[in-house]
Amino acid sequence: MEKMIDMDKKILSIFFLLIIVISATVLFVTLNQSSSQEDQQNYSPAEGLSDEDISNEIDDEFLSEDDEIDIGEMV
Repeated sequence: MEKMIDMDKKILSIFFLLIIVISATVLFVTLNQSSSQEDQQNYSPAEGLSDEDISNEIDDEFLSEDDEIDIGEMV
């Protein structure tokens, strides 16, 4: 009978530990999610950027004006 009571105490303590771990995980996820939503709401893109500006920046990154590509090299 004593072994049964000890086993019940172990099962209950494991159950309570499991509840604590699950609640801590849920709390962490909700706090992390709310902070990421605030960051997204506070984000505002730079003013005055046009598609042409972005295209020019990409072109400058991949191909500077000093580089030349011959059609034969591409094939």
